Amino acid sequence: MRLFVGFFLSLLCLMGSDVLDFDLIKMPTQKQAKPLVLIISGIQGDEPGGFNATNLFLQHYKILLGEVWVVPNLNRHSILRNHRGIYGDMNRKFSTLSQADKEYELIQKIKTIILNPQVQVIYHLHDGGGFYRQTYIDSLRNPNRWGNCSIIDQEMLQGAYYEDLLKLSQKITQKINQKILNDVHLYHTRNTQTRLHDKEMEKSLTYFAITHQKTALANEASKNLPLNERVYYHLLGIEGVLSELGVQFERDFKLTPQTIYSLLYNRNSFIEIENRIKLPLFDLRPRLAFFPFPKDKALDSVQFRSNQYIVGFLPRGDQIVMKYGNRVLSSLSPLYLEFSNALPEVEIEVDGKKQRLKMGDIFEVRHYFEVYLEDTDKRVNIIGFHGKYDNEINERVELKNLMKQYSIDKFGKKYRIEFYDKAGRFLGMLIADFSQSSSK
Repeated sequence: MRLFVGFFLSLLCLMGSDVLDFDLIKMPTQKQAKPLVLIISGIQGDEPGGFNATNLFLQHYKILLGEVWVVPNLNRHSILRNHRGIYGDMNRKFSTLSQADKEYELIQKIKTIILNPQVQVIYHLHDGGGFYRQTYIDSLRNPNRWGNCSIIDQEMLQGAYYEDLLKLSQKITQKINQKILNDVHLYHTRNTQTRLHDKEMEKSLTYFAITHQKTALANEASKNLPLNERVYYHLLGIEGVLSELGVQFERDFKLTPQTIYSLLYNRNSFIEIENRIKLPLFDLRPRLAFFPFPKDKALDSVQFRSNQYIVGFLPRGDQIVMKYGNRVLSSLSPLYLEFSNALPEVEIEVDGKKQRLKMGDIFEVRHYFEVYLEDTDKRVNIIGFHGKYDNEINERVELKNLMKQYSIDKFGKKYRIEFYDKAGRFLGMLIADFSQSSSK
């Protein structure tokens, strides 16, 4: 992983459902040089190709020359709900907008970023239906389709950093088409000629940008493609625009749909809650019962940290749904408790070796583990362990001692170890991972 990711992992984000805000991530280099490219995704919450692409871009690319800013989740609240726009189409709010609109402040914030004098080029990611063609071929390939095309609002923009929008778009499509997976996927430039023909597009983000002399264009990946292929074409588009503008970069993986699929479901992905709990994102059971959650805190005030920018929580009845972009990972049935930082770490023996673990750690076990606590005011609860006592201190725990239905994962290999004080306050959680165990 790149050094940049260390900065990324240190970010604390609030990912509750009612947060009308987004992340702006700056990827500068030691060699500052023009241009500064702003990449935006997630303006429409039901178009996952774009925000999954920027999520991977932030983790796996390094900028060597120039500078890139990324907004991966502009419409975070709609992304969590898999909705185009829960307060209306956000991409139609850049011309005029009432201050009473719930997204007014958010729109003003992204406008301020777009108009920042440092920003020279804006590249906006979307997913569109079918495959754009200038002439009618069939129901999927015709002038009314938006998929797999590079969109400009006009050919020339005098005074912009890159004035020839048509040329820039054509250069990008040429680079993409060198690596298309199928002839049907062929990219074309689509000039909407917004000022002359399209009153709706006059309300869009890219048109707002060009009316302020900012080089701006959009990339559409087809909704008819699987997610990993949409991400593939978005990343090709990003690489195309950066290369044409002279921004140098490197990535740490081979750009193929197969590799992208594995990165989209990276088993090292996690989320942390209040620095007390760490959960893997994938292969969780559909529902995790009696899951400790801080009481007397609104969901949007609970601290979360993740190595993914598109993870969040959504309340649904008495459940808290954990989401990765549009995808449901698990539903937590919360057990609301007072959280305490009074136990920062504990000593555990794992397969014959003693080690100290911090709250939130996930540790691998092949044969057994045993938790040591000298403080008798503390209680250990190993969820699923059928031992003799309510307090499982100094209990040798093997996989065969654990009831599979209480694991956090679908395979019955990962188990919660919870810590409490005598007042019932939650002190933290460890997760024992028996995935490498040979026990049945």
